[in-house]
Order: sequence, then structure tokens, then C-alpha cells
Amino acid sequence: MPARPELIKPRRNTTTLKARLGREAVKWALARFLRWSPVEDPEPGYTIILGVPWDLRHLLPVNLRFVSQTDLDECYRIHVVFDRCGRPGAQQLIEDCRASFPKLPLRFSFYPTAAGRIIERVNVSTFYNSMNTTLALGECRTRYAILHDFDLYPLVPDYFRAVVEAMRERDLRFCGLEYTFFEHLTEEDRLLGTWCLGIDVPWLRQTQQPIDCFHRVARVNGRLVSLDPFSWVQMRTARRDLVRSLDGSACCHVNNLCSTYLRFVNRQWARIVWRLHYVWYLEKLAGDGRHFELALQTMEEAQGPVLDIDSYDVDFNGTDPTCANVLRDELRKMETFLFGRSRADVEAYVDAFEGFLHRIAESVARTALVGASN
Repeated sequence: MPARPELIKPRRNTTTLKARLGREAVKWALARFLRWSPVEDPEPGYTIILGVPWDLRHLLPVNLRFVSQTDLDECYRIHVVFDRCGRPGAQQLIEDCRASFPKLPLRFSFYPTAAGRIIERVNVSTFYNSMNTTLALGECRTRYAILHDFDLYPLVPDYFRAVVEAMRERDLRFCGLEYTFFEHLTEEDRLLGTWCLGIDVPWLRQTQQPIDCFHRVARVNGRLVSLDPFSWVQMRTARRDLVRSLDGSACCHVNNLCSTYLRFVNRQWARIVWRLHYVWYLEKLAGDGRHFELALQTMEEAQGPVLDIDSYDVDFNGTDPTCANVLRDELRKMETFLFGRSRADVEAYVDAFEGFLHRIAESVARTALVGASN
């Protein structure tokens, strides 16, 4: 197993008065360090903005691998922002990425010291997200930028191009793949998810401040809502819409990837435990298949709901067997996009997971039947 990274356990973001006051105080402190200027004579094309959790930096090549398989003819820059101030060892990772993807227009950056120390001390995921994107937007030299989540993997060649084309054709300020329904938002609210979000950069930098893009509590159609980053600024304009030519099937979005991985390396219980199967598959794509192979062998041999993976007992009791269907469908799509087919060891991996979950369910059913008969 790789050396354990700096373990970050993001605090839950709540809408209590204390949390809201604390959040606004942090934003006030950050506002002094975050500034951007108007965009003069933007470069043609678009910029992809990719924020990278430092603790999952070993999976960066996987995301770049998927990005590299898309149509990037008009891509001016891929701006990678690590969610920390500068760290030892970063330069080697950067050099490795440049060597592995020589055709990608990569730019790498870290947090500036003063603002970065504030973010690291607060240690809340939404602040990391906001900081990553606003820093990159402040350096963006193209009219269009696309926010691209670290745990999202494109599955169609025109993934990024479709966003920019929709913005040009309909003169949009924001364009997204899907609406967000977080905090009971609805389709009628028309707030786009930031995991794939096209932005009109000159408009944003001329009309808003970086801190306006951070998360906040605001009223949406009369309801008080704790909004994600960039949701409030979307409400400043009606010129926002879905891509329409693509939907959520155009990518694989592994929600809770970061939190699940951190719980695994810290030997903690993971709420959506089967997300670990994505982690082990992604590690294999990154060149380290140890956990993948160990999970495959252990699932085939397991007689109970607990898998011993690298001296960590992972309990799958209560995991619905249909999770294997979801995993199979998504890994097959990812495999097909990269390799043209699903490789034999990946098929065996998912088959073993399905068999493992069905054995658990059958054991639970037998126990319940014996209990009922008694």
C-alpha cells in the first residue's frame, strides 16, 4: 500500500447560525487575498479547470487519461490546481504527468500562501472546491472555461466541445451537463451542477468578485437554501442552460470518491463502502493494481460479509446486490472508452463482486428464515 497521505477529514457543512456566521467570517478573511481583473483580448478556445485533492494526487493521471481521449482541438489550457500550498514531491508528479501526456496543454498551480493557510486551517471541502476554481478562473485567458470534477471521467469524444458549442450558439453565461438537486433544489430552479460547468469568464470577472462564487446560504424561489459554489452567481443571470446534446450518461461520476478513499486509508467505516471498488479499479488504471488483485482474490474466497484488504476489514453487510450491476455498467463504459472493450480481469472483478454480494444476501435470508421458524 502507498505511504499514507496527509489525512484530511472534511467537516460536515451545516446551515446552523453558528456555521453560517463562521463561514461568512472565513470568506471575509479570504476576500482580501482574492482578486481578479477584466479579461482583455481573450485567447481563442477554452480552458479546462481541474481541482485535485492532494490526498488523491496519485489518481490524477487517471483523470488526465480520460481527458486526453476527448476532442481537445480547441482546448487552450488544462489548468490543474492542487488544493494545498506547495508540497514536497509535487514537482516529480508534475514532471511525470507532463511526460505521460506530452500533448496536453497542462498548467499546474498551488494555493498562494496566505489564503491557502486559511483554507487548510478551515479544512472544509466546499472551501477547497471554491478556492480551486476561483484561483484558476483568475488566471484564465480564454472566454470560456469548463469546471471539471476530479472524480468525473468523460466517456464521449465531444464531452468538452459540446459545452462550448452550446455556450456559443445560445450566448450563455453558464452551461452544464445536469441540474443539481442538492438541498431539495428542483429542475425549476435551473441551477447547474458544478461537476461539469461552462462559464463565460469575461462576464464573470467583470460582474462578480471571486468570493461571490463561494458557497453561501441564500433564498431560491422563496426558500432558504445552502448553495454550492457557483450556484449563487448563476442566479445573477437568466442566460444559463443545459448542454442538451449530452446528459449524465456522457460521463462516469464517482461521487464520494475522496471521502471513501480517506476512510479506507485511515481504517475507518465508509458509508458507501462499495465505492471502494471504484477506488481499487482507478488505482489499477494509475499503475498500482495491488488492491484490485487482492480484492478480486478475497471476494472469490470470502464466506462472510467482511473483506480483509491490506489489513483493513471492510464490512459489506447490508450492501444491496444491485450495486454490482451499477459497478459493472460503469466500469464497462469506462473500459470501452479507454480500450475498446472491457478487459477480462475487470469482468472477473465485477463477477466476483456480484457473487460476493449474493452470498451475503443469501446468508442473511437463511438467518432470517431460521429466526422466523424458531
